[in-house]
Amino acid sequence: MTKNEKSASVNRGLRLLRLGWFCHNFLLILPVIVLIYTQKGITVGDFFLIQGLFRVAAFLFEIPSGYMSDCLSRKRILISAAVVATGGFATVAMAHGFWMIMLGEGLLGVASALFSGTLEAYTYDLLKRTNQQKEFLKEYGNISTYANIASFVATLIGGMLYAGVGGDNLLWIETGIAALAIIAFLFVPELTEVKRVVNHKSAIADAVGITWNTMKNSKLRNFIIFPSIFGAFTIVLLWIMQPIMEQATVPVSLFGFYVGANQLSRAFFSKYAHKICAKFGNMTTSVLSVFSIVLCIIAGILAINIQNMFFVYILCAIVALGPAIQSLNGLQFNTLIHHDIKSQERGTVISTRAMVSTIFGAILLCIAKFLVDGFGITITLVVFLIITVVLFWALQKVSEFIKK
Repeated sequence: MTKNEKSASVNRGLRLLRLGWFCHNFLLILPVIVLIYTQKGITVGDFFLIQGLFRVAAFLFEIPSGYMSDCLSRKRILISAAVVATGGFATVAMAHGFWMIMLGEGLLGVASALFSGTLEAYTYDLLKRTNQQKEFLKEYGNISTYANIASFVATLIGGMLYAGVGGDNLLWIETGIAALAIIAFLFVPELTEVKRVVNHKSAIADAVGITWNTMKNSKLRNFIIFPSIFGAFTIVLLWIMQPIMEQATVPVSLFGFYVGANQLSRAFFSKYAHKICAKFGNMTTSVLSVFSIVLCIIAGILAINIQNMFFVYILCAIVALGPAIQSLNGLQFNTLIHHDIKSQERGTVISTRAMVSTIFGAILLCIAKFLVDGFGITITLVVFLIITVVLFWALQKVSEFIKK
């Protein structure tokens, strides 16, 4: 392949990745998902449990999916992920009751696992084809920006569509849009130069060995654990945002505005992650991120317990913006990880990172389920404010390597 052909394939691949990821993240159901699911026969606490189990399903497939992308074909794994996601949305559209919804969310969890290591690994090694891997934070930030813009636009449209067509029809529209991602990924270039070859051990032993060595490496381990704990807090705050607004008597018509503000903020942090990290440095950026979570939790507690609606609206905006910083935090630390690993192990290592993140998210969501059902939203937020001490501990651990 000539230099011009390589350059053309990289540009085409990046465009198709942006398109496919845009379609996959065009989540019309996001601003009303709790309402849709509770109308299908579950409680708000069940919703948190389902989201926790979603992450368990993703956890089980993280390492196998990343390893398959290293050894087989990253393109085929991307296509498979889009197919499974489409099936997941279709299953939820037909579902009623806990177990059918759980089945659909389980499929979406598998799709998330298939995407998690593969999409990033594919992007990094696609850029590496023309020696542009140093631009990964910027380029993957652009891909993430398109995804967040998709979520933002879908959020604005989703609330209105829900009022007009209802929850089930909205889910079928979601299924059709998700299917468009399959078409986009069908045409991305194949990375034939990136393939892991194993001669003297089984695939299982090889995958476990990569994961074991990754977690033994103190630098990589801390680059994985801190953003994983951080991401777990943000996912709980994202899903608890709608119950907070409902208890604070915010009109349902404004739910889409707040969720849209969250998605637009994610787009901002994804687009400018490389500039923010360059300006403030990785350590200062990480410290500010942690304090944003603390502020977000305090804002949620106050929003529920004060009567002045002017301040309630401002506090709910803080609750909406806080979880968006996960886009910056995730890109920041995944880039640090990418620069420290081999191409032939990239998918497995990034899936290891996603696996750890998934299990932390599952644990915190399951804790939230029992706290919300048993004690209410305020007590849940107070408990999560107390356990942010774990986040500060992880920040202290990772600081040893960020400064080097």
